[in-house]
Amino acid sequence: MRPVRLGLAGTGFIGRIHWMCYRALPAMYAEVPARVMFDTIYTSHPNEADRFEFSRALPYESVSSTCAQIDMLDVCTPNASHHPLVEAAVAVHVPVYCEKPVDLSGELTLELARKADNTGVLNQTALVYRFLPAMAAARAIVRAGVIGNVVTWRAVLLHASYLNTQRAMTWRLSRKESGGGALVDLGLHMVDAVRMVAGEFEAVRCVTRTVVGERPRMGAPDGMSRVDVDDWALVTADLVNGSTGTIEVSRVHAGREGTFAFEVFGTKGSVTVDLQRGRAVVMDAASRDVTQDVVLDDPWVTYLKTAFPSSKMSMGLMCDMHAASIYTFLDGCTGGDVRFAARPTLAEAGWTHRVVDACYQSADTGNRVDVQRPQVS
Repeated sequence: MRPVRLGLAGTGFIGRIHWMCYRALPAMYAEVPARVMFDTIYTSHPNEADRFEFSRALPYESVSSTCAQIDMLDVCTPNASHHPLVEAAVAVHVPVYCEKPVDLSGELTLELARKADNTGVLNQTALVYRFLPAMAAARAIVRAGVIGNVVTWRAVLLHASYLNTQRAMTWRLSRKESGGGALVDLGLHMVDAVRMVAGEFEAVRCVTRTVVGERPRMGAPDGMSRVDVDDWALVTADLVNGSTGTIEVSRVHAGREGTFAFEVFGTKGSVTVDLQRGRAVVMDAASRDVTQDVVLDDPWVTYLKTAFPSSKMSMGLMCDMHAASIYTFLDGCTGGDVRFAARPTLAEAGWTHRVVDACYQSADTGNRVDVQRPQVS
């Protein structure tokens, strides 16, 4: 088994999720594509090398001078700091795996993608809903014409924790540092899922709202800071295929923490991603469940039968999606064939972010905004 020297940048919440997945890979899978060596942790806390069992801890600013000494870089820092870290890895031809959003806009992300693609550097982003087997099955069902022509669709992802008015101000609540609020944090996932399953976006209309406009300053509870990102967003979008649907995302829905819905309706039936049962449910035009009658021959669906953890070895849905994504990237790092159209590269992340950029433009202006999208070859 080939060893891969891991460099991990950032040990916040999502960085620890990634670390958990790397540690668990040998237990979760019968065979893993690489033996992960915990080489370098890039952090502002030197003692974290011992805590996370890395050989060394280095400051973030050393990435450009030390990146060539590792075999892959996993970027989990705050959004605004992704760009120089990804750029440093690309410059020395080190495979790079980056949390979403890759950068603060679609255009900036696409610039990084072009640099990576021009040098042939393996790259991937953590748009992890693409690794959900039920989502992959829904994609294959729609593409096979099982539900006919797509008419409409709906994507919903709701959380509640930002309704707490005492939650302190952080970089996530500053548009300059995060690139946006619920629409970036959650909406990127849902926009990306729609792109993968239902089709490319033609135009969007968007409404956003900031529910909690001020928050206590970190370390100074008597001082307040203004929040300039959205807590909630509703998007109505037209796709190139002529369908129209909606996306709703929220970080302030009390009693709806973790609520998820994804469904596509066509002229011959519908497909729904059922997280509880872990499958894509297909209904025909007479509203009969015909899921068992659908036979799928799709390379992405087949690959995920290996890449996605089995139910017996699950660490929970979120960790499982991240583990499948990391497994796929490691497979590519060690020579595996991961040239799937559904794999979320930097370029795919850029085009998804283009849609989010158009949503913010619509919310700011009140107008319907056309979406720049990749050209079909």
